[in-house]
Amino acid sequence: MSGLDILITGTPRSGTTLTCHLLNMVPDTLALHEPMQPKKWPKVDDPEARVAVVARFCAEQRHMALVEGRAISKNVEGQVPDNPVGMERTSAGLRKSLVSKGYIPITKPLSENFALVIKHNSGFTAMLGALVERFPMFAVIRNPLATIGSWTTVAFQAHDGHAPAGERLAPDLEQRLSRFESALDRQIAMLDWFHEQFLRYLPGDRIIKYEDIVSSGGTRLSIVRPGAAALAEPLVERNLSDTYDRDQLLRIGERLLAGDGAFWSTYDRNDVVSLLEGLAQRPVEKSS
Repeated sequence: MSGLDILITGTPRSGTTLTCHLLNMVPDTLALHEPMQPKKWPKVDDPEARVAVVARFCAEQRHMALVEGRAISKNVEGQVPDNPVGMERTSAGLRKSLVSKGYIPITKPLSENFALVIKHNSGFTAMLGALVERFPMFAVIRNPLATIGSWTTVAFQAHDGHAPAGERLAPDLEQRLSRFESALDRQIAMLDWFHEQFLRYLPGDRIIKYEDIVSSGGTRLSIVRPGAAALAEPLVERNLSDTYDRDQLLRIGERLLAGDGAFWSTYDRNDVVSLLEGLAQRPVEKSS
């Protein structure tokens, strides 16, 4: 059974789930949101073994989709959502995940050679050097301030400055993060690592900005699937979301601008400055 297998990675909370959601609107394309179990990927640095695990999983999902009419994906009521996080919060005030992993029904027509898209952020990034030799790969990124700002609001490991799958598969990331005591220091170091990997292994046109996806209504994803050129979705950029704490974002922005990082090769410091200027104009919420 043949067909095109495409892998999507990116920084957590950068729009990779939105990317899958949009690609599922493209004919003869099936995009799955983190369907794999990272614990099953070989921990030893054996590139061929890691590629083989992913290739085998792609073949299994391709067969399942065509023969059984279903596939495995994180989903909400059988659909890959545009955002895996909702507004409901934990007792700690963090936004909860909406998704659970399970079978989703395949209701769209798929040819035998359909394009299968699989997304995973830290795991695929940790294995990027090996995976790019076998699969077309793309990375989705987002304004550094908005990225870390989102991390501070969600009940994910990124909130504490960790990426478990990435740390398990990339000892250099685990060692890098272990040097820091504060969550913000780890978050900045983690963001730096993600961008380092993308810049090292991917050509520039395969690094896709969230902001471009939104402003284009999804057509920016035509680099992944040409059929995405027909998309015209009314997307709204959420880099200054009201769910982000204003004062905390201002502090994060100051830290980012004061330091270096690989993310400054894909974003200009003015991109962060413009968000800070927008935040400065936001009224300070009064406590009741």
